[in-house]
Amino acid sequence: MQKKFLFDRWQTAYRLKGEEKFTLLPNPEWGWVADPFPVMYQGSLYIFAEIFLYKSERNGVIAYCKLEDGEFTGWEVSMDKHWHLSYPNVFVCGGRLYMCPETRQNDEIAVYELKAFPDQWEKRKVLLSNVQCVDTTFCHDQGKKYMFTFRPQKGGIKGRLYLYQIDGMKLTEGRMILEDTGTQNARPGGRILCEAGKLFRVSQNGSEGYGSGLVFSVIDSLSPVYREHEIRRITAGEIEGNWNRKFSGIHTYNRIDEIEVVDLKYRTFSLSEYWARRRVRKVFAEKYPHRTFYALGRRVGGRLK
Repeated sequence: MQKKFLFDRWQTAYRLKGEEKFTLLPNPEWGWVADPFPVMYQGSLYIFAEIFLYKSERNGVIAYCKLEDGEFTGWEVSMDKHWHLSYPNVFVCGGRLYMCPETRQNDEIAVYELKAFPDQWEKRKVLLSNVQCVDTTFCHDQGKKYMFTFRPQKGGIKGRLYLYQIDGMKLTEGRMILEDTGTQNARPGGRILCEAGKLFRVSQNGSEGYGSGLVFSVIDSLSPVYREHEIRRITAGEIEGNWNRKFSGIHTYNRIDEIEVVDLKYRTFSLSEYWARRRVRKVFAEKYPHRTFYALGRRVGGRLK
């Protein structure tokens, strides 16, 4: 089997409170699912996630599923923009549902409010503009609010982690707190967890490639100096579930009282994605003949590669 026809896929798995093993959520026919975030909203349990439209390679969209009668419904689109969307950091405040998705291609970090379920979102606040950041994650500690965000270099896992304090809806000047060269595990991999009075930061381990594992660290200090120490690493092989498929990667972990969720990576053969990627490279090369793009993991500059 030729490697050019092999592609990475992601799939979400969950474990409800009291269960020992994880259960896979089926991917829709039109994409694969990553970056799951659970939330309780108006008395119901939802999972929001990125769905990557691999057959068209147009962009990622944000979708949701809902727990009904002990099982989750199929995935339905909740947010769709003209730019790639991922990492749907959803949260409830004052009974209203908000989301801060990854919108790197739109050069901003923004918070959206759900005005009408399931897909009527209104942009409430642009926290940062003219920046390309990913995986923005919020934190509350001792009455203060903070925001972590990652500025990646080409390739995704390398880059710098910044920390901002939130005053109302305004940000203080950001501090670069970690620089990731592939082994520092700076890029966020889920919400900040709080347990027994301690804060835990989930980050991505990219030492053996994108999605090779997760790192859990205790936050020792947020301000004036940021400090954390690592306590545990996990790989996809440590996630126990009722499946026969072998998973090779994991890069998101989230939990609330009712549920834990992860995303798991596997490789599969796909002619449809192969041809979709060729179409996208051709469009970019013809539209921007004098520019260089690191698109879809390969360098494209003036001609199809």
